[in-house]
Amino acid sequence: LSYEPAVRVVRRWKNRRILAKEQLRWIIRFAGSGALIAAIVFIRYGQWDALFFGCVVALTMILHLWLTVNKQNMSIPGELVGVFGLTSSAPVIYLFLHQSMDARGWILWLINFLYFAGSIYYIKLKLRIQPQFSQPSNQIKIKKATPLLVYNMILILFLWITIWIRNYTWLFLLAFGPYIIKSIIGIFTWQTKAALNPKQTGFVELFHAIFFLIINILAFNIH
Repeated sequence: LSYEPAVRVVRRWKNRRILAKEQLRWIIRFAGSGALIAAIVFIRYGQWDALFFGCVVALTMILHLWLTVNKQNMSIPGELVGVFGLTSSAPVIYLFLHQSMDARGWILWLINFLYFAGSIYYIKLKLRIQPQFSQPSNQIKIKKATPLLVYNMILILFLWITIWIRNYTWLFLLAFGPYIIKSIIGIFTWQTKAALNPKQTGFVELFHAIFFLIINILAFNIH
């Protein structure tokens, strides 16, 4: 909640050297409340290791704030930084539930990061790249989707290591199934500007994210 007022404070200071006092007060309220709640939780459960993840979130927020002020927040690096920080909540929850951090906790973070990072490449392809061009040949379609294809290869390699080498459940593959199928079909099913529907794309992404989270929870309970 403190992020948006922080953006306004930094932007106004950068552009006009004016301190936005009202937004600054909101930052203090939100950040102070968050720090107080975190302190209560840490004292109550004694999980001081979670401070590491708190530092990660703080650093990613500062970096993303800098990217936003420089109008780079919607770039792939900017969005990846945001996803990295947001998904750090997964290992924190794992830490509090299991009282310690082990390989499964780190895998949980990586799985969540890889899923939501993949959505960045897919959405950029469907909403920003494809509508700029008329129906091209399959060769051009593949070329335009190179970042998405490279990401999918990394994802498949990770799933192979996780499932076959680390002996994790096949449910992880099922969790990523809709995304992998959707991304492959999306490369060749060209999105024209006339048929562009960001709201529909958003709802589809939301549905797949819910499916992913449900299967992910089942997978970790089974393993």
